Amino acid sequence: MSILEMSCPLCRNADEDAAHLFLHCSRIQPIWWESMSWLNLKGAAPLTPKQHFLQHMDVQAHGVRINRWQCWWLALTWSIWRHRNNIVFSNETFNANKLFDDAIFNLWTWLRNFEKGFTIHFNQWSSNIRQGFCTSSGQHMYISSIPIPWFPLRICMSECGTIVMVLLAVI
Repeated sequence: MSILEMSCPLCRNADEDAAHLFLHCSRIQPIWWESMSWLNLKGAAPLTPKQHFLQHMDVQAHGVRINRWQCWWLALTWSIWRHRNNIVFSNETFNANKLFDDAIFNLWTWLRNFEKGFTIHFNQWSSNIRQGFCTSSGQHMYISSIPIPWFPLRICMSECGTIVMVLLAVI
């Protein structure tokens, strides 16, 4: 099967490539922003999927279940890809709520099968998704420096507990 249309099937506003589809599409960015808000993360998304993956995997946190956060990246990325294929091959329309719900269900299913002691009912999990990433000890995030060679950033915690990105001076 050949695909002649090169524009993003989600937004139809840009050429489709991996960076656009998974990170920068105007219909996908709000989903990443929402999930970042669960952990009080703030800042711009990296430019490439590889950088995004590495940043997501490099979260070092106290009070956050890292394995769940890392699995979330996989669940959301997988759901974006499946949603994209349903649009392209089955003529479905874009539905951000369905995509988001599918990603949450994928994560819940994976955790239920692979995380020892995970017995939370889906309705409880999906209604309290933010709490699903936190341990009982609280929610304090620390992220190491993001290695983007031409754009030196450091992630720091502000006094009020919010994560902020700080541009380092290049000397």
